[in-house]
Amino acid sequence: MTNQVSLSEVPGRFLDEGNWNSLRKSASQELIALTYINAPYPSEEDPSDFFWDRTGTATEAVHCYRIGRSLLDECRLLLNAGRLMATGVDKKTGERKAISASEWVNVWPMFATNTAVGPNSAYFAIEIFEAPPETTREKLISDCIAWLKGQRAADTHLKRTALYADARRTLGNTLTHSIFDAAYRSVFERRRGRPKKN
Repeated sequence: MTNQVSLSEVPGRFLDEGNWNSLRKSASQELIALTYINAPYPSEEDPSDFFWDRTGTATEAVHCYRIGRSLLDECRLLLNAGRLMATGVDKKTGERKAISASEWVNVWPMFATNTAVGPNSAYFAIEIFEAPPETTREKLISDCIAWLKGQRAADTHLKRTALYADARRTLGNTLTHSIFDAAYRSVFERRRGRPKKN
């Protein structure tokens, strides 16, 4: 996994450059601009309360909110689509794990704190990287299938989680759970349904 960056670096590396620059100019520090991405809609009673480091008009507050929401939506879209991939330390187990694309439906990236939270899960120390091109993914699946067939032929009775850890050591850290699971199903699991009659 080359070019891993923390979640707080994602707006400047992977998201719309114009939107990020505009939001960044509206704050005195990058950390404050990052908080604007996850900020709630400005208060109607006091929209200037939106800004932490300065005063501003209601129009400016709504403008910053919309840019921040646009960046947040763009990031979630890239994560849900699997074009960006993420790992994080699971708050429940304390172990770093890949955060699957499907999890991002219910998990929200919190840029300023480098965390991701949802109703049933929370991660910290988030690291983001671009997904490998599809051709690399397909090669990785075929390499993993070949490696798993070798393990099956050697009659190793390792559990699936141990096989995954060994496969990552052998094939590299770009081997994700989804790639490993696809290869594992191909090698070890039978097709569903009754066997065909001859």
